[in-house]
Amino acid sequence: MNTNTPTSPNPLNTNTPTSPNPLNTNTPTSPKSSRTNNPLNKKERENIFEIFIKNKKMKFTEIEKMLDIRSNLLNYHLKIMIEEGLLGKEEEMYCLTKEGEKIIPFYAHLTNKEKGSLVICAVAIRRRGEICLLKRNKRPYQGYWGMIGGKVRLEESIEETAVREALEETGLTCKFKKVASVLHERVKDSGTVKHSFIIFLCEVEAETDDLVETEEGEVKWFPINTLPENIIPSDRLMIEKLLKTRKSNIGKVMIEEVEDELKNLEYEEYGKRL
Repeated sequence: MNTNTPTSPNPLNTNTPTSPNPLNTNTPTSPKSSRTNNPLNKKERENIFEIFIKNKKMKFTEIEKMLDIRSNLLNYHLKIMIEEGLLGKEEEMYCLTKEGEKIIPFYAHLTNKEKGSLVICAVAIRRRGEICLLKRNKRPYQGYWGMIGGKVRLEESIEETAVREALEETGLTCKFKKVASVLHERVKDSGTVKHSFIIFLCEVEAETDDLVETEEGEVKWFPINTLPENIIPSDRLMIEKLLKTRKSNIGKVMIEEVEDELKNLEYEEYGKRL
């Protein structure tokens, strides 16, 4: 599963050319200043944004009072945030734009104040008793076979994500069939959880046959009853057990990783243990 595609544009990400980071610590406070001289820029813009999580509209003087910041510096940061599309101004009042509003649910993650589970789709692409699997080129699960998949984008439904990921990673046009299960998957390394995913297991039917290999890894059809030995343990569970049940399951799985080897899978269906 590809977990490297963002669920929504990240205006705090300095590595994405199409979405500049308005909280970037490398932004100068004046045209003459060095791009690395002011380490407070990021924190100050975070503080400005945080005010608008609790307040819909505010005057300049109200923001200045709450932050205890010099007026010229505040004016500079507000101007940058307006240019980046995070803030708007109506007469004397500042407010978040629609783009700014989109960031609110992700704010704590973008500013590294907390980390949470990533919502992804695992896509079981099927045809005539076979399933299409990807041998992952990237971490996590590098070198393992697994189902196609990736992050759910902000504007997408689960169905749209499943069909899009199938096309992007295999070249196959697919028809969405169902959500077979929902799984909370965590990977533990030396007693510490290092990955956490909320997985929607989706079943789709391939309407075309020609596979296209991408940078994500090799793709190949396998008989659904003869899976490769080196497959992600939770993907084996989903294919062999959860796809075959008539009702949708909601469960949790814990995988232990030891020296890049996945082992000791524990699965529990909520209300029932397999």
